[in-house]
Amino acid sequence: MKILQGFLIFMGVLAVLAIIALAVGYIFALLTPDTRSNMRPVVLSSEAVDSMNKKLSDIKKETVAAVGSKTAKPVQLVLTEEEINSTIVMALAEGTIPAKEMLVNFNDGYIMTYASWSFPGLPVKTGVIGTLDVEKGKPKFVIRDFYLGKLPVPDNVDMGVQEWINILFQLNAPMEELNFDLKEVTISEGQLKLAGTTKTSK
Repeated sequence: MKILQGFLIFMGVLAVLAIIALAVGYIFALLTPDTRSNMRPVVLSSEAVDSMNKKLSDIKKETVAAVGSKTAKPVQLVLTEEEINSTIVMALAEGTIPAKEMLVNFNDGYIMTYASWSFPGLPVKTGVIGTLDVEKGKPKFVIRDFYLGKLPVPDNVDMGVQEWINILFQLNAPMEELNFDLKEVTISEGQLKLAGTTKTSK
């Protein structure tokens, strides 16, 4: 499920920057980012995981049918906070990445994330505020702010994180699994909507 991998990679790439904590202030990096207190709690459930899996399955059927008929048609995928966070928690329970907690909020026009990492001797916490643009039919993440604990992080670090996230997005190609050209991303309170056109050939 590469779209889930995309979210996990988006969160996981932040862990690479944990080493910064050793150079610029270990204690501050262990503190919780201020953004955490501004994030909404999200109700988690197995039903939300099933709902996300069904949505992904249904859209794959649509795109496969479009390839077979060679007819492009509009398609959209709407994912909720409950679906994303429930699926992430399930992945964390399976030990996919070394984190104790992850939370994603969809707000009006932007995404907020928080992660508490469980590296031995380096339990840092990260927060990100950003949005998604569209570039050549694929999502492109744009960072507004990156937080490593309570450390002030320079703008050039923000840009570095953004570049790494987008490189990993491209390598894992979550949109390729869904097989449609992304035209528009809408982030609203509690949900993320991806809209595009089905491809007519693989």
